[in-house]
Amino acid sequence: MAGKGAALVLPLSPLDGRYQEKVKELREYFSEEALISYRVKVEVKYLLELVRFLAPTFSGSPQLPRRSRGDSADLKSLSTESSKKLLHWSNNLSDKDVARVKKIEAKIRHDVKAVEYVIGEKLTKMGLARLVPWVHWGLTSEDTNNLSYGLMVVGAKEKVVLPAMRTLVDKLSGLARVWAGTVMPARTHGQVAVPTTLGKEMAVFVSRFSWWLKKFAEVKPGGKLNGAVGNYNAMVKIYPKKDWLGFSRKFVAGLGLTPTLITTQIEPGTQLVYAFDLMRQFNNVGLNLAADLWQYIAFDYLKQAAVKDEVGSSTMPHKVNPIDFENAEGNLKLANGMLAVLADKLPVSRLQRDLSDSTVKRNIGVAWGYSLLAWKTLTDGLAKVAPNKNKLRQELEAHPEMLAEAWQLSLRKRGEAGAYEKVKDKTRGKPREELKEIKMWKAADYVGLAEKLAKMRVG
Repeated sequence: MAGKGAALVLPLSPLDGRYQEKVKELREYFSEEALISYRVKVEVKYLLELVRFLAPTFSGSPQLPRRSRGDSADLKSLSTESSKKLLHWSNNLSDKDVARVKKIEAKIRHDVKAVEYVIGEKLTKMGLARLVPWVHWGLTSEDTNNLSYGLMVVGAKEKVVLPAMRTLVDKLSGLARVWAGTVMPARTHGQVAVPTTLGKEMAVFVSRFSWWLKKFAEVKPGGKLNGAVGNYNAMVKIYPKKDWLGFSRKFVAGLGLTPTLITTQIEPGTQLVYAFDLMRQFNNVGLNLAADLWQYIAFDYLKQAAVKDEVGSSTMPHKVNPIDFENAEGNLKLANGMLAVLADKLPVSRLQRDLSDSTVKRNIGVAWGYSLLAWKTLTDGLAKVAPNKNKLRQELEAHPEMLAEAWQLSLRKRGEAGAYEKVKDKTRGKPREELKEIKMWKAADYVGLAEKLAKMRVG
């Protein structure tokens, strides 16, 4: 422990401790400060859009506060200088602003209401006190929250998550291209089967990753803006002639989200859940890749670069362990466990709503953080491996039984009865030195279209 008076940073999660350098980009989107910032952005944008939407009705309306004397800003001109200043503030919150929100929240124990009060304070300082009653007007907390989380997810997805996914797939594609003609024994049930190429096996993973990546990239989270129970009750009661459905649809779409018009108090999270499940399946491909690469290293088909200053074991100096693939496997399992919980929980709420989803939603960044960590670790691991060509050649020469398939099929082609059974009797479980007849071909030449398939997939 540090000495008395020292400033201690004791992160509970390894994402904010051991692995913080690999996942720090996500803090901009999923930290507590980020959530507050997104809430302020949503509330301010809503306020400005609401003013524009209702401006023709403001004149003479008994429900609206009177303009203070000396305030020269007209409601209809808010989209100019005043709105620009307000938008600039909402997009550039200071640490002091965030601290003020947290201070009010600690007192009133409501995070969204605290944001509303701080925006009201800012408006007053800007000489726009007449707009304070219109902050969060007609909304419920979930209107602010679902839109904020939607924006957080979109931002993190576009700026951090998709680039990391693509970097992994691009790295794997490059290796598939380089290794397209590198022949190796394929294994089924862990046993030597028939030859393939290392590049083609990597191309299989590229193809699988790419399918899920494309689907994930297309998803836009849903968003709702329709009041306490999803019916626009207050809005329609006070302004019955206004097109609130149109306003809601346009506002949500303007944020880059998919408008969800029919809801309870909560946005059901259909698109968000779909995104979680797509990410989970992308991760499952990563789990498969990590396990296979680990096995290829164990077979000595792949060699790992020995980094001079690294240590592989506290007692065995020779060790070069496949730690990148092991770490990726562990972190992908953690990520997928959390993604499954998120996907199962967020669409389910008692009646109109309960708050059990609120604490769960705060962990989206954690699930994505473990995913990001695993993708980066996999990418690092791929940069350190290369085929052990001597070992692969030895394996191909040592296993002539890999040609048993071709042998029995050629006999069948000639019309020989019981061809399969004859070859089975001569090869299955027999010592390799007895397989002289099968050596009419070379295993290294028995790869079919493997090289072509690899290049067809990765170019």
